[in-house]
Amino acid sequence: MGAEIEVRNAISIVGHGTVLIGFVRAGTARIGQVTMPLVLGHAAERRLQVSAVERLSSVQAGGPAVGLVFRDPPHLRDLQRALPAGSLLVLEDPGEPAARTT
Repeated sequence: MGAEIEVRNAISIVGHGTVLIGFVRAGTARIGQVTMPLVLGHAAERRLQVSAVERLSSVQAGGPAVGLVFRDPPHLRDLQRALPAGSLLVLEDPGEPAARTT
């Protein structure tokens, strides 16, 4: 089982790099999961692999808030363009059949 994350923001944190912030809408975000294919900058589509999941406290009642760190992360602006606030990020377990994308 993968996860669906409603994206709120992408930020850069010293010592962590690019971090995607969002709310878990379904499933569970885990280390090792991969994103659906994303177009990042001028490069070909690629999947990002989750290398860390940080549970965050949230004042909004939007579900559990998480910060996702990716192995070999893209540039911050490329991630913000590929996953703007309000978009839905689908995380899949490696080897899982392709899930729907929104």
